[in-house]
Amino acid sequence: MNSNSKYDDVLFMSSGQFEQLTDTESFVFSHIAFFACQQKPYKRLFKQTTQAICNKVGYSPNAVRSAISSLIAKGFLVKGEPQKREEGSYHPYYDNIAHHLKIGDNAYALLFANELEKTLTAARNNKIKAQERAITFFKVQVGQLKRNSRMLSGNRSKHVHKALILHGYLSNQHKWNIEKGRQQVCRTVPFLAHFLNWSQNTVRRVLNTLKNLNIVTFDFTQGVLKFLSVHSFSIKVSSINSLVTKLSTLVNKTESHKKVAHQIHQPRASKTPREAAQHLQHLKSLGRV
Repeated sequence: MNSNSKYDDVLFMSSGQFEQLTDTESFVFSHIAFFACQQKPYKRLFKQTTQAICNKVGYSPNAVRSAISSLIAKGFLVKGEPQKREEGSYHPYYDNIAHHLKIGDNAYALLFANELEKTLTAARNNKIKAQERAITFFKVQVGQLKRNSRMLSGNRSKHVHKALILHGYLSNQHKWNIEKGRQQVCRTVPFLAHFLNWSQNTVRRVLNTLKNLNIVTFDFTQGVLKFLSVHSFSIKVSSINSLVTKLSTLVNKTESHKKVAHQIHQPRASKTPREAAQHLQHLKSLGRV
């Protein structure tokens, strides 16, 4: 999380959670785990209302409640007991309507929370040396949902959330390769589909959307995606009208559009009066005038 701006908020996600959780569950769990994994200052207890969660992850109250119920059923979360308050600091109404949640006994959920706490502690304390992590996290720019709140309905909402997830992963990989002096990130569509537990068509549509928005640029040759650049998701999405499935279609459409535009704006050669009269006579013979 980042409190500098409402657009700067991030969630920490990892590849393993998509094997067991849906996109909605992943967003909700990552948000809750940020608080529930920390002994200080949250005492490993998450306490927020449904609406507060909605404001962060961009889902409806019903979707958030359903995700929490599913996460509890899967063992990722458990209900916690409200903490005892000192006299004068008790807020009965808020405590009654807020969710009180802790990390459950699911093996991956426990590993996720443990590794996330280490990551957050190391980020706050420069004296702590970087340690090997059992989980690699990537940041999802969830704050951008506030910038694009008008897109958060129906299938558009699902698509925008998926775009944020894939962008977060690619951004992390791209930054890592630059720091290590490596070549561009190269991935295949089947790899990304398996990693995110999406269909291959969904991966292609999301990639084309990110490319359309100039957030990523990539070269697609012989089934391999070479990502040339990955920019911040700090834009306002005006519309998502058509979701292109074929990765090559986006380029072809642009080229054909330029050709048509060139033909339309190409000036016609003017006819002499005699040529114009002959053309008119020809049209009359065909019954067109």
